[in-house]
Amino acid sequence: MGAPFSYTHQYVFLPMALLFVISGLAFFLGVKSESGAEIKKWQVPFVSAKQELDFLLNFLKQNKIPLPSKIEPRKRREALIIGTAGYEINLSSQGNTSTITSIKRNFLGVLMQIHKGRAGKALVVLGFAFGVFLCLFYASGLLMALKYKNLKGIATAFILGCVVLALLIVESL
Repeated sequence: MGAPFSYTHQYVFLPMALLFVISGLAFFLGVKSESGAEIKKWQVPFVSAKQELDFLLNFLKQNKIPLPSKIEPRKRREALIIGTAGYEINLSSQGNTSTITSIKRNFLGVLMQIHKGRAGKALVVLGFAFGVFLCLFYASGLLMALKYKNLKGIATAFILGCVVLALLIVESL
């Protein structure tokens, strides 16, 4: 029983932890998922919602723009999006014009998309499981601290940390 759990921890959750640490630090340093990305935009006449996918695919073929590997359409912020976290094309309409945007992200941009939960269902499920197990890890650490003789010091440090966190959250509102 110990070995499979250890392998799961080493080969699944440790890489997820590193991924979230790297992308989280990058986020705090101001890196966005479009940082360093190759972005191209085209203005086209207004496209109705019913014709968006057909128009987009025809536009890409006519202009010899490479198709993304995944053409399953999805919507985000009123825009039609096809593609993957690494290469996506979207069509958004505003007023009487539409804009087609091609975004080819670098490795760090893809990590940022994974961190935001925009990189496929499997990675979203793994990220959610990682978050749940991280909470369980902290809860088990608190429970283990109850066995120590220095419980008063541990509880004081924990409560002080919670108060500082609450003050920082209130200040940021």
